Amino acid sequence: MSNTEPDARPRLIVDIVSDPVCPWCYVGLKAFQHARDRISNEFQVLPRIRAYQLNPDTPQGGVDREAYYAKKFPDEAQREQMIMALKAAAAGAGFKFDPLLPKHLPNTRKAHQLIRLAHFDGAQERVAEKLYSAYWDHGADIGDEDVLIAIAEEGGLDPTNAKADLANPKSANEVLAEASAFRQAGVNGVPTYIVNERTGFSGAMPPIRMADALKQAAQAA
Repeated sequence: MSNTEPDARPRLIVDIVSDPVCPWCYVGLKAFQHARDRISNEFQVLPRIRAYQLNPDTPQGGVDREAYYAKKFPDEAQREQMIMALKAAAAGAGFKFDPLLPKHLPNTRKAHQLIRLAHFDGAQERVAEKLYSAYWDHGADIGDEDVLIAIAEEGGLDPTNAKADLANPKSANEVLAEASAFRQAGVNGVPTYIVNERTGFSGAMPPIRMADALKQAAQAA
């Protein structure tokens, strides 16, 4: 197909409702990217990464992550099973990471502001990947403004613009409103994938299954 010919593939807009401190969302993003490649001959798949906060009441300075999850999941054997399941799911999505590496659990409102800002620069997926990697692969505090501005610059955004947006109450309120709207709409777990704003599914499934789920959702949308 030449550059002047219209793309005849049906367009799938996929809203990926997620939170950067959710390890399943990291797995889900990687699995989605592989799934998209599997169906790229059939569909134009256009992702939009949407805000959701698993822990909206987290203080702005964050909390100790290990203590938080020990309280939330007091059964140590259950926590160990979750870690093993995450590692296996990551391997199925073609990568590896240590779910125990981050020691700090930040409030993710500012991280979501950065992801939202990147959408308007056409860099959303790239910036989101860098956010996930910074947190899960390097243990960075993605609630810290300086860390976020550095990620923004690395992702190709104007750092001055990113700093201004992070300080903008309107930007903060838009993110909080979006996260709240998804919760009120019934999203109670992430990642959740909404296809063409009509139908979708939840969970970080293997790429082959996700590719099938995207095609099924496309038929229903």
